Amino acid sequence: MGQEALHGRPLHAFAFAVDEAQVQDRCRAAGVNVRLHRAHHIARRKGVQVERAVDGELHFVVSAQPISRNAETVARPCDREAAVRVSSASTVWQTGAVKVGWEEVRALRLARHHLHERAPRGSELRVVSRICGLHAQLFSSAALSLWARVEGATLAGLRRALWEEGTLVKSWAMRGTLHLLPARDLPVYLGALSTYRHYLTQGWVKYFGLTREEIELVIATVGKVLRGRVLTRAQLADAVVERTGARKLGAVLRQGWGVLLKPCAYRGQLCFAEGEGARVRFTHPGPMRQLEPERALAEVARRYLGAYAPATRDDFALWWQGTTRTQAQRLLESLDVTAVDLAGTRAYLLAADASPPRLARSVRLLPAFDPYVMGAPRSGGLFPAAHKARVFRPQGWISPVLLVDGYAEGVWRHERKNGRLQVRIEPFAALSRRARAQASEEAARLAVFLDARLDKVVFA
Repeated sequence: MGQEALHGRPLHAFAFAVDEAQVQDRCRAAGVNVRLHRAHHIARRKGVQVERAVDGELHFVVSAQPISRNAETVARPCDREAAVRVSSASTVWQTGAVKVGWEEVRALRLARHHLHERAPRGSELRVVSRICGLHAQLFSSAALSLWARVEGATLAGLRRALWEEGTLVKSWAMRGTLHLLPARDLPVYLGALSTYRHYLTQGWVKYFGLTREEIELVIATVGKVLRGRVLTRAQLADAVVERTGARKLGAVLRQGWGVLLKPCAYRGQLCFAEGEGARVRFTHPGPMRQLEPERALAEVARRYLGAYAPATRDDFALWWQGTTRTQAQRLLESLDVTAVDLAGTRAYLLAADASPPRLARSVRLLPAFDPYVMGAPRSGGLFPAAHKARVFRPQGWISPVLLVDGYAEGVWRHERKNGRLQVRIEPFAALSRRARAQASEEAARLAVFLDARLDKVVFA
C-alpha cells in the first residue's frame, strides 16, 4: 500500500485477496517470512499500520518491516524495491511502488485515445466508448474530437448516429456536463449516475422551492410524458403541468441551465432529441435495465482508468465529481489495479496496462473541451504549468490545444469564411520543424473535414 511514516520509521505494507497457502508459498519463495492478519483490528494489534484492509477470510495484510524496535516483528525486512507478486488474478500492493514518468503517461493515453494514430473508418462508436464519451457542450467540438481520432469521421456520420440511428445519445452525465455516449453504454452510466443525489439535499430543495417529493414527482412525470414523444422545453413543462395539475412544477422546468432537467437525465428519463431550428428538444432514451449502482460505479471507474491511467484518486474525483477523494481511492483500489508512483503521488493503472507502450510521435489539433485535455491532471505533466491559464480558462472553458507527442505545446483556433479556412496556432515555445510541418498537415486535413479550402496556417 505504499510507504508510510509512523513513529519516524518507514513501513512497507500491501493487501491482497487470494488463497492463504499460495500467499505463504509465494512469499517464502521471494525470501520474505510473513505473518498474515485477517482483519484490520488484528493487524493494528500486531503493530501494522495500513490504509486499507477488509475483514473476511480471504483478505490479508502483510508487513514487510516492523514499525518500531518494540513492535512485534511481523515480517522479515526486505529490500524496499522488492515486490512480492502473488498471482496475476489478484490485486497486489507492492512493498516498493514502481515509478512512472510522464512520458509513459503520455504513451498510454495517446494509445487509448487513438491520438498516436487514427482508428480505422467505421470505429467511431468503439472509440467514443473507449474514451468514456465525448464532451458535447459544443457539437462542433465533439465532431472534431472524433475527427482527431478516427479516419474518415464526418459531421454527417455523427449526426446520423445521434438523430437517425440512435447509436449515440446526447445527455447530461459526469459532472452535470453534456456528453455523447454510446447507447449500448447507457445501462452502465445511468446506473452510476443514479448515485448522484445532490439535488435532493436541503440546499437544492430550497433553491428549487420544491419538496423532495415534488422533485421526485417531476422526474417520474417527465419520464412518462416523453415516452415516444419529442418535446421542446416549453412543451415539456406544459405536459408536466397538464398531467400533475401543479403549475409550479412547470415553472421550475422552464428555469435556465436545465437545473431540474439534469436529474431527469441522471435517472434515465430524458435525453436530447434533434433540435428544431434554435429550439432544443428532448425525448426518452427508451426502457433499459440499468446496472446496479455500486457495480455500475466500479465499471465506470474501470473504464476511466482504461482511458486516463495512470491516474490518482484526485484525478478520478475531479472527473466524476460524485465521490469524495477517500471514496474515490477506495473505489479505485477495489479494482484489479497496480499502484505506481507518479511524481511522488500514488496513481493507479489497470493491471493489464502495467507495461505501457512506447511513446508514439504524433501531432494533433484538439478542439475545445477535448476529452484528452479534460482528463488531464490539473497539476501539469501533460501541459506546461506556466501556461495552465491558457488551457483551463475561466468559467470552465477548455481551450483547443496543439498536442505534440501527447504534450500540449500551444493553443489554436480556426475561422471558416467563404469556403476558406484559416488556422492560427499560438505555441507556448518554439516548435520543432517536425511539429510545425505536421501541424500544417493536420490543418489541411481539418479543411477537408470542414469542406473548405485551406487558406493559410499562421504560427503566432
